[in-house]
Amino acid sequence: MTHVKIILAATVAIGACAGPVAAQDNSCPRKGADAPLALHADWIMKGWERHEGDPSFVFSQKLSRYYDLKDTNGVFYDNFAPGDAQLFGDSARYGANWEALQNAARSVHHGLTGGHDAIVGDTVASTTLGFVGRIDRLDGKVIAFDGRSQLGWECTGGKWKIRHELNYAWIVKPESIQQFLGKKGTAQ
Repeated sequence: MTHVKIILAATVAIGACAGPVAAQDNSCPRKGADAPLALHADWIMKGWERHEGDPSFVFSQKLSRYYDLKDTNGVFYDNFAPGDAQLFGDSARYGANWEALQNAARSVHHGLTGGHDAIVGDTVASTTLGFVGRIDRLDGKVIAFDGRSQLGWECTGGKWKIRHELNYAWIVKPESIQQFLGKKGTAQ
């Protein structure tokens, strides 16, 4: 019986030590370039940006830093999404939906405006920011918009990944946003 108690005590001790070590391995940054608000700004300013001469936009290649493309479940809403759907339950489908619009553009440029905020916990976070964008299409048409974005992040394997997304944008005159294009605002 004493032998069983020793094994049980050792198992409990190992389990108690392993828990914090495992949690540390999976902890995500709360500050700096890999923290949720900085990632949100990069997501817009780098992830969705397109420059003339860029290779074809492939969502899974360009934005894999921000999305868990192995576990793609979540809620992804964007009123500006091309096509018939604005709500998606799968990040890979949501992202692939944008490929035709991105690839029909000569350039897509963004700027951050205001309303930046973050609530960051150990395993989940929520970030918000304002942004503008200008799409210069290959057919010569220009689409300018003002928008707001809120992202829900989950700490997965030591990295923040987008699990929930709520983006809302409206069409504006290109000259009304020109001063913001390329600016990172206060998010970084």
